[in-house]
Amino acid sequence: MSYTIPFPRTALLAALGVACLAAGGARADAVPAAQRPVGEVTMSVGPVTRTTAQGLPEMVRRGTPILPGDRLDTADGGHLHIRFIDGALVSIRPGSRMLVEDYKYDPQRVSASLVRFKLEYGVARAISGAAAEGARERFRLNTPLVAIGVRGTDFVVRAGELTTRAAVNQGAIVMAPFGADCTAQALGPCGSSSAKLLSADMGQLQVEFRPQLAQPEIKPLQGAVFATNSTPENGSTVVAARSVAAAPAPAAPALGRTDSERLATAALADGAVTAAISGQAAAPVPPPAVTPPPVVITPPPEPPPVVAVPEPTIPLPPPVLAWGRWAGVAAGDGDIALPRAEAADGRSVTVGNAQYNLYRASDGQTELARGLGSYQFALDKSAAQYSLAGSVSPATVEQGRLLLDFGNARFATDLRVANALTGAVGISGAGAIRGDGIFFDRSVAGQAIAGAAALDGKSAGYFFEKAVGAGTLSGITLWSRP
Repeated sequence: MSYTIPFPRTALLAALGVACLAAGGARADAVPAAQRPVGEVTMSVGPVTRTTAQGLPEMVRRGTPILPGDRLDTADGGHLHIRFIDGALVSIRPGSRMLVEDYKYDPQRVSASLVRFKLEYGVARAISGAAAEGARERFRLNTPLVAIGVRGTDFVVRAGELTTRAAVNQGAIVMAPFGADCTAQALGPCGSSSAKLLSADMGQLQVEFRPQLAQPEIKPLQGAVFATNSTPENGSTVVAARSVAAAPAPAAPALGRTDSERLATAALADGAVTAAISGQAAAPVPPPAVTPPPVVITPPPEPPPVVAVPEPTIPLPPPVLAWGRWAGVAAGDGDIALPRAEAADGRSVTVGNAQYNLYRASDGQTELARGLGSYQFALDKSAAQYSLAGSVSPATVEQGRLLLDFGNARFATDLRVANALTGAVGISGAGAIRGDGIFFDRSVAGQAIAGAAALDGKSAGYFFEKAVGAGTLSGITLWSRP
């Protein structure tokens, strides 16, 4: 299903207008930069408020000036258009909050421009102006989860507590999750290994990030993702099922008396028929003489040979959890992942990174079973590798421990992973378990752990990544309760 951003660029330009800011001529130079307007509201619909850097709120109307440090809130039914001093255009949808953290633009020194927005939640569309065009490395839009840099762009972002999604109408954006090599205080696109580029030339696609993933994912564009009445934050889609009535069984033919039922079950001899007509008893009819047939003795047939019947094989149910690999072929003999299409059959994705996704069967459930306690899990399968300067060498998970305490919604794990280049390396992490069984830990710089438990609490799996030397030690695991 193709998706069109609800308001095209030409319509947005017309709505925002070309109104100039009342700068006050030469007197504006005497006003401190932090107090100079950097934009102006060109359209305000419904309940919209502006809170200044000093914490003073006011209702927004057309012509309201926008200053650095302003926080803009649109309630349900509220909608806001802003035109900035460099010609940039921003639209903020209902139920959103955006901060104008920094906005510096000097037409005489465009390369020194600085633009930084923060979309705390909701939906916003931004069309780059001269500042972003002339100083792309100094433009940034942050959400609570990711940093977005631009490359001459018209794009839409939806931010929530658990997901950030973005689509591009024109140009390109770079999305990267926050981490040691990508901070909210920096400017421009993050150059981290987990960054993803999305351009309009790539077609009807969107880029999406969730905390349990190692990096953003490129997905087909969903029509409802950026609509005001959006799908839930977990990305689930409700599909109306068609009820198909069972076809009635064909009616059985009407029962009637058959020919055999209409006939008598015993035949009367001629004499019996005559006696019955005359009312007299029928004389007995002597039996005809019968010549006995010759006796023939037939030997009994030989018994058939005894054939052993094998016991029926009862197929094992498919595993609840399965790793699916992005690559077309296995990484080696020790690769425990399936082709992605096979792993996804009857399962949905939970966590993943650039190499693997963990798929889980749910039988329609979305939350962990109730009454689960605290369990020590045993390591069933694992696969690991060390990547250095484009070269990959196998690694071995020598030992591991995983504790899932569902009652207190906590997990803890540690592994010992060995490689010929790195020696034995310890990997450990701990954190919370969500109600849907997903858990992750990014508290250690250069390390990521993310996984999921089966909804019945009987099995689990997670991936790990750790920077070691100039390379990365990574792998996938599967666990079960003894």
